Amino acid sequence: MRKVVKRVVVGTVAVALFFSGIVIDKGTIQGRKKPTKLVDVLEKAEDEPKKNSKEYVVMAPLAYGDDLGDNVATVEMSKNTAEDLKETYYDIIIEENILLSANTKDKKAEMRELYEQWEKEETEKKKRTEPEWSVEAINADGLGEEANVYQKVKVAVLDSGVDIVQGIDLAGTVNLVPEEKEISPMFLDLTGHGTGIASIIAGNDEGYIQGVNPNVDLYSVKVLDEENKAPLSRIIEGIYWCIENDINIINMSFGTSTYSRALEKAVQDAYNANILIVGAAGNNGGNVEYPAAFEEVMAVAATNTSSEISDFSNLGEELEVAAPGEKVKVTGFFGGTIVTHGTSIAVPFVTGVASLLWEKDLGKSNEFIRDLINCSERSIEGSEECGLVDAKYALEIYDDYEKNYKSNQNDVKKFKNEEPVDTFEAVENDNAYVEGRWACTENGHLGTISGGVSFAGITDANLINILKAGAVYPDKPESGITGDVYPEFHGNWFRDTASGRVYINYISCYELMTELALNGGSSSGIGGYTGILGINSTTYNRIVSKVSTSQVGSQSFSNLLAGYPGGNNATNRKYFLWGCAMHMLGDTFAHSTINKATNTDIAHPGADDPGTVPNRYTVAKKLVAYGLRCLSNNSFGDYFQFYQALKYAPHDGTWIKKKLLEYAESNSGGLDSGQRPYFVKASN
Repeated sequence: MRKVVKRVVVGTVAVALFFSGIVIDKGTIQGRKKPTKLVDVLEKAEDEPKKNSKEYVVMAPLAYGDDLGDNVATVEMSKNTAEDLKETYYDIIIEENILLSANTKDKKAEMRELYEQWEKEETEKKKRTEPEWSVEAINADGLGEEANVYQKVKVAVLDSGVDIVQGIDLAGTVNLVPEEKEISPMFLDLTGHGTGIASIIAGNDEGYIQGVNPNVDLYSVKVLDEENKAPLSRIIEGIYWCIENDINIINMSFGTSTYSRALEKAVQDAYNANILIVGAAGNNGGNVEYPAAFEEVMAVAATNTSSEISDFSNLGEELEVAAPGEKVKVTGFFGGTIVTHGTSIAVPFVTGVASLLWEKDLGKSNEFIRDLINCSERSIEGSEECGLVDAKYALEIYDDYEKNYKSNQNDVKKFKNEEPVDTFEAVENDNAYVEGRWACTENGHLGTISGGVSFAGITDANLINILKAGAVYPDKPESGITGDVYPEFHGNWFRDTASGRVYINYISCYELMTELALNGGSSSGIGGYTGILGINSTTYNRIVSKVSTSQVGSQSFSNLLAGYPGGNNATNRKYFLWGCAMHMLGDTFAHSTINKATNTDIAHPGADDPGTVPNRYTVAKKLVAYGLRCLSNNSFGDYFQFYQALKYAPHDGTWIKKKLLEYAESNSGGLDSGQRPYFVKASN
């Protein structure tokens, strides 16, 4: 089988040989034939057996006036034949026809390496993870690992909502803020406050924050809006939701200086329902705020790294216990971390300890748990109002305290905790504990955190805030790209039109959005719809028509990015649009997903919560984490993230994702044999 190599290739090879220093001696070499034409060699090769043959490049000298193309050819022959010809003709070059490629890595291979590196980092992170100083300060290190998972305590976080992120498992979520009802449960927390609180209580080893008790059943009850505010009526509504849903502990990291009889009545009703209520004392150095000031609520003060009452912490006889509230590292947006302070942050430490004690026997009363915490606290120098919560000591005296409690013979002095408080001076000067803040910007944008952040290699808090703003934007009515009009932005698999159903490859839509983000909103350089595997021209044009360097959806970037440093620049647009892409990923496992047990579609929000076939959110959390890694690496996303998420967040068989296998095949151009089974299982 003879193939003539193109002239341009001959020229290239000749140059390569020249610069490699190879010189062909045209003199007679003893035992070999004199120079000959290439055709003679090829005829000899073709007469030889082809067993175990390979393709070789055969090149003859150019000194005989032959046409250039006739002096280079490829031919199949055995290795023995090639060696014989080399020995026979001294002027002929015979080499195996190796495959050359440009000096760039195949995208698939490059992404494989990145994902392998990220998985290794995740594994190493778990090995290196040490308890936060704040957990050590209350003697709770490792206690949650020994928890009794058969008696899970139900804890409700009445706050700004809890995002669905790696490191926090939610048993359920409810959104009581009317104007934010349409926001995806994946990104429900618009300020980061509730997510941070939840991580202190129940952060697990999938994230960067190890909470006091990861084994609780944690419920997110969203009552605070994007400014961390709520009307009295909504707080009361949240309390009664907890009563109706048999919650054991309510975490209230908010307060007001104004007394309310209605709020007090709701708190009393909750306490009479055997609910333990833990509240923040307040941060203005004044009197203890409500609801913490109510008799039925455990009022919590904040301590610093020296285990002293913080200067900002409110004081008063209503205080019962204290916990770390300065330089505390918590989970932030998208599973990153932030260092912050406040009595709000102190409350969940007490909530976590209470859950550890209560899970020993859910039949105990809220008063028993409350008294045990008060009795076991360590004394704080200079404070007569309260001591520092101590989880380990409370567990150690639990049995003896129970016996005395039953006989009403409790002697507080008998159980007094004599252990001195610990100090953590090293934290005070550690750059990793630069303080952050939860606060909103004057114009109402989600400028919610600043300083002390770490997130997928990104430490600019403004960019993280922009990313979160982009993630919730498609659900806002003013965006003009809500799911009822533009399902392409919401992980949906079809769009119904007057002329029939148009199918939407949500994986390809995600890839397109990440490419637009990397280009700052410009579609230039993407190559049209043919540049994105698996997308059709209609879907491509609908997305591109809503994204540009000047606006996304119905809103201009000048308006959306006002108040952020840099305003409408390419970097800010990149992060905002990447946030929109993260929304697509989160919605992928909310829409077009079927509950296998009931054969019904799962949607959000409302009745849908993480408790409904929760494994789909496990996959979604992993998927979002990979998406953010791609952002920090400036690599666009595609089907490979879906494969990795399904691979490392095993499907439990309770849900079916429509078109997942088909769309992955289309976006990949054909899945590898090792990838296909994961998509098959997910697609059923």
